[in-house]
Amino acid sequence: APKGGQSDQITANAVPRLNQAAVAAGTADIDAVSGATYTSAGYKKSLQSALDKAKAAAQTPAAPADARTLTGAVAQTQYGPVQVRVTVSGGKITAADAVQAPKGGQSDQITANAVPRLNQAAVAAGTADIDAVSGATYTSAGYKQSLQSALDQAGG
Repeated sequence: APKGGQSDQITANAVPRLNQAAVAAGTADIDAVSGATYTSAGYKKSLQSALDKAKAAAQTPAAPADARTLTGAVAQTQYGPVQVRVTVSGGKITAADAVQAPKGGQSDQITANAVPRLNQAAVAAGTADIDAVSGATYTSAGYKQSLQSALDQAGG
């Protein structure tokens, strides 16, 4: 909080009231303290930033201690490279994500449709033995090849 001169007195008065208001409201939508407009605005901005970070952290599940993230080899397809990253924990795939996929032209639409489905299938199946996505044969084949490469690194 601001320090020095008159700021010391304003801060000493305003900050405890802002703290109390923040706890009571549970949000950064709190009233400014009269006579501490700039301190109140800065407090609210900083509080909102902290709340945004806390929300983001809560939405990102912590990886278990035994979790390993592995990136498979790049599989070259007719339409471009495909590369898969997986997180394996307790011998199971807990997350899968394509870090490279075909791009440009019609490939953008095919990739946008196929990759989320392939990621979901990899987690559900727990292996690279997943069905190809209709209309994305080359991307699916490359995905499965890179997925298997990552799983080979994990020993499973």
